[in-house]
Amino acid sequence: MIFLLFVYTSCAVVLPIVLIVYWKLIRPAKRLHDAFRSQGVPGEPFVPIIGQLLEMNRSRANDQYMDYYEELVKKHGNIFLHGFGPLVRLIVLEPDMLADVLGRSHAQNYSKTALNSNVFKPIIGTHDLLVSEGIEHERARKMLNPAFHAINLQSMVSIMVDQTRKVIDELFASTNSTSVNLQTELNALTLSIIASCAFGKGFETIGNARDIVNRAFTVVLQAVEYRTMRMVNQIPVLALLPFWQKHIVDEGTRETTEFVEQIIIDRRQNRSKSLCSGSDILDLLLSAVDAEGQPFTDQEIKDEALTFVFAGHETTGNLIVWTLYMLMTDESVLRACRDEVDRVLSDNIELTYENMSDLVVCEAILQETLRLYPPAPIFARHCIR
Repeated sequence: MIFLLFVYTSCAVVLPIVLIVYWKLIRPAKRLHDAFRSQGVPGEPFVPIIGQLLEMNRSRANDQYMDYYEELVKKHGNIFLHGFGPLVRLIVLEPDMLADVLGRSHAQNYSKTALNSNVFKPIIGTHDLLVSEGIEHERARKMLNPAFHAINLQSMVSIMVDQTRKVIDELFASTNSTSVNLQTELNALTLSIIASCAFGKGFETIGNARDIVNRAFTVVLQAVEYRTMRMVNQIPVLALLPFWQKHIVDEGTRETTEFVEQIIIDRRQNRSKSLCSGSDILDLLLSAVDAEGQPFTDQEIKDEALTFVFAGHETTGNLIVWTLYMLMTDESVLRACRDEVDRVLSDNIELTYENMSDLVVCEAILQETLRLYPPAPIFARHCIR
């Protein structure tokens, strides 16, 4: 009798949970998967709840994440279905379709998922171009347009040159190893450049500023990826529990917030200044106003500044790594690039915005890299959609 009561009670508890999971998670995903397949879209098989998470985590653990996706492209083409846990994702790598999705003319037809906010909030907040939607996104975009004017970008070239020279000198002076991890070194370089362009002299003078920013975009990002790949960030109840590296995310978020808030206060009170020959990103954020004459709030300034750093440094670093890969695997291209640099920058001429236009071969190599390895510009374009 007690056994039967236990069985009935268990069924009464378990059955509703199973039905809820099926109705809320499995059924919608399966219908979406079947709808795409009926239209001829290829993809990985539908696996309830976990999708292709096991394969993804395995490839990440073996440092074969890019190889994994390259195999999927070879298998299915540039458009295919893929299961990210209980979510069915349509992976699109077709340039024309990407332009349609990311272009401003069709932005109203697409929305950003809640996963965007859950993943990026600890690092860059929610009041920024990467996460915001609708009116907030359009307002911020218009206010930030001056940051992309040629004259403002020109003023940042000196920072790029100085920081790059320092890294090159350090690499040549280093005798600790016979090999160099270009991914690590170049991501660190682009992080330093963009952070200096964003935060100005404060980034150079605050003692632990560089360590804080590095932690935010390396250690904290790794913790966020760890939680996301285990579906922790996608389940609100689990996301609140103090497990799965949550302390790393919380500590990094607190440090970064305090650092950027101090940078903003120092700039408002003239205790820090731009490292550029003109206004830097922080100056532009502080002076920007919308159509009604309203400026960004301090929270928006913090989130937008961090977004510039986050969205720019890794994608740019990756692009440079792929470019160097092309140079190292094609001797004729390397020779043409080297000859051009020797000609344009002969006699130790300083690289400036003006003589960059003479580096025609180098620009062509970058353009070809963008064509062959599009992930970097994809993320950057998504950020400033």
